[in-house]
Amino acid sequence: MLYRPLHIALFLGAASSAVAAEWEIGLSRGLETYAATANDGTLLLVCDPDRVYNPNVSHAYFLSRFDDDQFPQQVVLLAATGEQAAFSVQDGIATQRDADPAKWAQLIDMIEAGGQIAVVTARDAFTLDQDALPGLRCR
Repeated sequence: MLYRPLHIALFLGAASSAVAAEWEIGLSRGLETYAATANDGTLLLVCDPDRVYNPNVSHAYFLSRFDDDQFPQQVVLLAATGEQAAFSVQDGIATQRDADPAKWAQLIDMIEAGGQIAVVTARDAFTLDQDALPGLRCR
């Protein structure tokens, strides 16, 4: 799987430097990265707006990680304003390619708007209170 070595490297780098209430923004191997960390977990969004790895398919994905190092099978993101988006995940990763397009768009809308977003699984949850990211190129 193309994502495994790349997402591990991106996640480890982004998770170590993220600051509460701000997105840690980076660029790695042509992919835009956005990391947000709360006390109990991290959300890493990786965008491929320029179709670096395939001109026809976006390789955008998000990785959710909880402090207990367990990867959930499903993640729901809930905005304080009531929007929500649920994703099936494998090893903590949900890809744009495999996601429902409406749910992916909702995720990007929530991140662009900023504010409180709860990342919830059957076992755990953490809340991000992040700045807005208008114009996010991850659709």
